[in-house]
Amino acid sequence: MKTITSPQAKIFEFDFLRALAIIMLMFHHSEAYGLTVYGISLEGLAPYFEAILLGIFFFISGYFTERSFQKQKQSGISLFFSRTLRIFPPYLFALFLYMFVMEISLKRKDLLIYLLGAQFIFTPNFTKPVVTIWYVSAIILFYLVFGLLLANSRSARGLIVGSMLVFVVAYILHLWTGLIDERFYKYFIVFLAGILFARIIYLSHWLSGEQIVQKIILAILSSFIFSYVLNLSPISLRYILGTVLFIVSWVILLFTLATKIKTRIILKLVALISYLSYFAYLLHRPLWGWLVKFFFIESFRDQVYFKLVPASVAVFILSYFLQYGYDRLLAMFRQNKISV
Repeated sequence: MKTITSPQAKIFEFDFLRALAIIMLMFHHSEAYGLTVYGISLEGLAPYFEAILLGIFFFISGYFTERSFQKQKQSGISLFFSRTLRIFPPYLFALFLYMFVMEISLKRKDLLIYLLGAQFIFTPNFTKPVVTIWYVSAIILFYLVFGLLLANSRSARGLIVGSMLVFVVAYILHLWTGLIDERFYKYFIVFLAGILFARIIYLSHWLSGEQIVQKIILAILSSFIFSYVLNLSPISLRYILGTVLFIVSWVILLFTLATKIKTRIILKLVALISYLSYFAYLLHRPLWGWLVKFFFIESFRDQVYFKLVPASVAVFILSYFLQYGYDRLLAMFRQNKISV
């Protein structure tokens, strides 16, 4: 049985999940749901793809937040700043592209909120929503909350209790004031699940190549539950719990399937796509928009196919070099800091 024990270990299965999620995101945002396959509309796939791909990102972020905390034993604030530093400058670059390439206008108040990365607290009731990059604001908020919780919780039980208290306070705050994005609640628990799977040995055993039949059954059952709660309010507790079960069960199943991959070329391709995934996530929409205009792609069907293949390949290539350059920049910054 393959289980995860070393905080330092680079885990291929998480690379696979990250690569799969970014490919699913390209399909999800390409408007391919407007197409039909053998006369069957793909529209019904949208909520399932969205939940799985975003759930993967939040689960992985939670998992490696815990691993980083185990390895470095930082304070909550130090953990927050170290993890936020890596993701925030590319986010600001993406915000610039959304404003000037996609021509998204923001009022002065809204722009200040976005520059602070605080839109997940204020959208949609107090500031203008902007697609896609809301994820970064959510992750920053989770880094802050869970950084403090991890630094002050000596046990998994204490972490769970503290997290539930935060959940309840945030839930009441939303009901009373309209603050905090409705997506906070499901992804908060998914992020917590990632932490717990990294911390608790029993749960980490589920991230293995065994018990695949049981995991398939769980994923299928959770899909039926998700279908049932799908039309409920996004702050309904039944919707939140049903969605979390759906996401976590599919993360477990996909992780298990990834353990069966042994082909070297697939391993290398997965590692490559995983490496560039953050910049691809941030930049694909403005880059797609620019490429569609540049090549005068007009019909809906042609735009979908163009985004899915050549435009996505172009996004991946550019994202690789941007990520590589940004990593070199961060390495130089750390080296200079150490030498000083």
